[in-house]
Amino acid sequence: MKCNSLSGELNNGIAMSIKNGGAAIPHVRIRCTALIVENESILLVEYDDNGIHYNLPGGGLEPGETILEGVAREVWEETAAEVDVGPLALIYEFAPHKQSGDYGSNERHGLHLIFECTLKDYSVPRLPEHPDPHQSAVKWIPIADLDGILLIPNIKEQIRSYMETKKNIDLIEDHRLERLMVRDMD
Repeated sequence: MKCNSLSGELNNGIAMSIKNGGAAIPHVRIRCTALIVENESILLVEYDDNGIHYNLPGGGLEPGETILEGVAREVWEETAAEVDVGPLALIYEFAPHKQSGDYGSNERHGLHLIFECTLKDYSVPRLPEHPDPHQSAVKWIPIADLDGILLIPNIKEQIRSYMETKKNIDLIEDHRLERLMVRDMD
């Protein structure tokens, strides 16, 4: 993609940041995330980095994959488990200039798309052979005990609310829509 100006505006109007030696990278990082709940417990990835904290399994969307493919890949990479990706449960935005905690000011703007997932019948979560740096465990934490852990981001109440209501957000995938026939309008 070619930038028109120093501000990073692209020909198609999408705002981009210029970093990494002049290469254009998206201003907002899309993070594919899984919410896996079984027997009133939630599957979390434990990190020991300046103290113990937990994250939902997930990470950045890679070029060439759909969001649903990204969720399944990230769960596999962080928990060695295979999942069926279900409905979009929650959307979390992290904007560094508007934050709820003591995050670094150099953090990237991120959008977490959190999908309810179920483990495939034969799949048992565990620490992968090559875990992420500082990843120390994969654990089932009872939802009732969430207040006793440091969950990043701090979406404990939103998870509890979702589990009570199961109010989903529809993900509309273009390839599943009726074929659009575009005609020349001349």
